[in-house]
Formats: sequence, C-alpha cells, structure tokens
Amino acid sequence: MAQGAKTGRRWLLRGLPGLVLAGAAGPARAAAVDLVVTCDTTLAPALRKLGAAYGARSGVRVFVFPTGPGLIVPQLLRDIQNDIVVTQVAILDQAAQAGVIASAPSGTWHNPLVIAGVHGASATDRTFAASDPSPASNIDGPALLSRLGLQPARLLGAVDTDEVAFLLTTGAAQAGLLHMTDVRADQRLEVIRPVLADIHPPIVYAASATRLARRPNPQGFIAFLASPEAVGLLTQSGLEVHA
Repeated sequence: MAQGAKTGRRWLLRGLPGLVLAGAAGPARAAAVDLVVTCDTTLAPALRKLGAAYGARSGVRVFVFPTGPGLIVPQLLRDIQNDIVVTQVAILDQAAQAGVIASAPSGTWHNPLVIAGVHGASATDRTFAASDPSPASNIDGPALLSRLGLQPARLLGAVDTDEVAFLLTTGAAQAGLLHMTDVRADQRLEVIRPVLADIHPPIVYAASATRLARRPNPQGFIAFLASPEAVGLLTQSGLEVHA
C-alpha cells in the first residue's frame, strides 16, 4: 500500500501540536485570553469556523488541534493542556470513566458517512479508498464495503478519512468512504451516495470541558455551540444538529 505508506505516520503527529502548545504556555502567556480545543480530525474545519465566529463575538482566541479519536483520551491522561474536547460520545464516555473531563457532554451532532468522489466521479467499482481500523479512525473500511456489497477492482487502505480525501483529490482513487464533514470541507468533493444508517449509523459527537482547563470560561464556548449562529455553521459543515 504505497500511498498509505507515504502518509501512514501522519496520525502519529496529530497529537504533537498539543504537546508543543503545552510547552509554550508559560507565565508570559498566562494573561492571554484563549481556549484550546481538541477534536476528531474530521471536525477541525467546522470548529475552526466556530472558533473564528466565537472570537469575533467575545475576543477569545480559539485554537483547534485535530487528533485521531483513539488518541484523545491518552492525551488527556498525560495532562496535555486542553480546555475543551469535542469528540464522539463513546470516547467522551471513556474520558468520563477515566476522570479527565469536568462537565457532562453538551449538545449532540450527527455526522453521516457517505461514499464520495471528486465532482463528476461516480464509479465505485474501480479504485476505492477506505480507512483501515486504527487509533486514527473508527471506520473499518473493508468490513463496511462488504456490508455495502461493493467489490471494487482495487481497495486502497488509508489511515483516516483525511487521507481518503487526499487520495480522491489527487486522482489515486475514484471513490471513497468519507464523513459528510470531509465532503463539505473540500469543494472538489461531492457525495456519490449516502451510507444508510442501518449499514453504519451516523457518528454522534458532543463537547465537554476537561479537568485540565485553566483558561477562563471554557463553558462560554460550549454554550456558544448551541447558539443559532453556531448551529448554522455546524449545519453548513455537514453535521446534523440535535437538541
């Protein structure tokens, strides 16, 4: 899997920005008004838009660090500085059991899974890209293709849906499994067909403050996520917002 080999180490590096920030956040920055948010990789474009909107309203800078979902709880257990975590409800449950989040999860946002390609592409029987099960992704691409009854001529394994999108936009694959948020984040991509909920239910996300939060009012940003402005941005980003 040559393409996967080239980019297979990227997920290992996704936790490093949090480490760098933790090391840089010394006394000189103690008075700065900012918040650090860690999130699943696929949510990063949406949360950066939300952070910019919240900053325009409040003056608070929001730094978003995407992380493979399987690495989020290990990061928190190592006391890597994060004020807010936005991830899958199942992972937040793990974080709660480990005692690393400080508030009950707030809000729920569903992220449908789709088969996608670049605009004008519709072939699903040629080269198909899908995530391998790993700490960077909770999608077992080969198993899901089997449930979908798809038998492409070639299957490219990927670290996560971010790499699937890369394989699609570079022409290495004609179709692939993506979250709706991945499609909305790149104007070159479009949905070929949805993955029905009985095949793979939409992934459900929520937000929580962490016990590591040291900056002022992380709950302010979490409350903002339920505002009409934020709901509009979340919807535009491909998430289905649920009360």
